[in-house]
Formats: sequence, structure tokens, C-alpha cells
Amino acid sequence: MNKFVLLVEFDVDPSSLDAFMSLIDINARASVADEPGCYQFDVMQTLDDPNKIVLYEVYASEQAFQAHMGMAHTQTFLAAAKPMLRGQRVLRMSRKVAPPIKAG
Repeated sequence: MNKFVLLVEFDVDPSSLDAFMSLIDINARASVADEPGCYQFDVMQTLDDPNKIVLYEVYASEQAFQAHMGMAHTQTFLAAAKPMLRGQRVLRMSRKVAPPIKAG
């Protein structure tokens, strides 16, 4: 169960929010589709501040996350998104309990 989890909070410049959301959509979908070690890549928007975007990423291991960082789609996202950000916070965690996701 010790899967590697990353929580990333982006503070996006309001004038760049639409462009940022398009970029992160491409990156999230490519990560899950093209990386065997990327199990989940959720993109969420906080209810109290639409410019705060939070990622919940689950990887098989820290090595799988490092492979993700070297992928072309990740590098493209990072380069394009950097000027759109007012700030960023990252939490690296080990997943301990994860009940199955309910359908519906």
C-alpha cells in the first residue's frame, strides 16, 4: 500500500486560469494514459478561491514519480505553466489507507 502521493497546490494568476486548466488537463490525461506507474491524477479547484488548483497524484513509487517528471508532456506543462503561477506548494506523502473508489 505504500504508494507515493503528491499533493500540489497552485495559485494561478486569474488572467491565465483558462489556459492553465487546458494545460493541466492535457498533462493529467497523458500521465494516467501513458505512464504505467501513474495510478491517479485528479485536478481540483477550491470552492473559496477558483485560482487555487490542487492536484492529487498517486504513483506506484517515488521512482515512478521521477519518471513522470521526465516525461515530455510533464516538461511541456511545467515550462508553459510557470509564468502563469503566483505560487506553488508541494506535499510528498506515502499512502497508507485507500478504500476502493465507489462507482456512481
